[in-house]
Amino acid sequence: MGKLQSAKSVMLNFSDFYQINSKNSSDSSETIIAEVAGKDSIAAILQVAKKSSIKKLVGIGINHRSFYGNIDEPTEHFEYISNDKALLNIKKTEFMYLDVSSLFDLLIVRTLAIVQKHFHYFSPCPACHLFFHMMRVPIAHHLKVAKFITGERDIHGTRKKLNQLPEVLDLLKILLEKEGINLIQPLKSITKDEEIFTLLGKKWVSALPYKCSFSGNYYDENGKIPFNTTNVLNSLSKFYYPLFHETIHYIELHKNEPDWNWIEKTLLDIIEEF
Repeated sequence: MGKLQSAKSVMLNFSDFYQINSKNSSDSSETIIAEVAGKDSIAAILQVAKKSSIKKLVGIGINHRSFYGNIDEPTEHFEYISNDKALLNIKKTEFMYLDVSSLFDLLIVRTLAIVQKHFHYFSPCPACHLFFHMMRVPIAHHLKVAKFITGERDIHGTRKKLNQLPEVLDLLKILLEKEGINLIQPLKSITKDEEIFTLLGKKWVSALPYKCSFSGNYYDENGKIPFNTTNVLNSLSKFYYPLFHETIHYIELHKNEPDWNWIEKTLLDIIEEF
């Protein structure tokens, strides 16, 4: 099937996922999907598990070509959950690693000039954040899961992130609700990393990180974010969300990813509505 893999991780594309999971899940009402990446994603799982038992937790890591470094970070971090799930109030765990490199290139990198032209800012990060949520939706629909746990935070210490501004996080929750997904953001108001490490506990050891080539691209020479927040929100709601929505509909229908010809026609139809 042409899976990408490392020493610990095997990555699936959508075609792989549907071949492996040829039958829809019959009862996943008590299953939750966890968006797995860095330490915040694991802390978010623990925060939810503290308040109520989780019958089944499906962790999903996501990869694209701009990531580099320790590609096994999500796999290694989820092991912290799966190895101690009984103690963590979680009954059953499963992990999968989804590679969406081609779609990231076509839907985000290749459309940056369109966004600059119509919405007057230049950064892939807000779109990427929504994209990562949305690319988990076909899996959620197939498994009949309606809840995602995410480690998003308004502020990281003293730093603001363009893709996690409070207004952006509020919008992401609204957009995911349109797909039938309750986006649980238990860390949203936590600002200090010390609180995150308290949630993780004394046994926590962070994996070597994987990094993104686009990291920090939205800061100016003074370390500030120079973009108009309303423009960012409009790009997400008026351009990226419709594009990603149509893309996941295509994936669910065809059990595979669309090509550029389909994407180009779709985005032109969306732009006509501006």
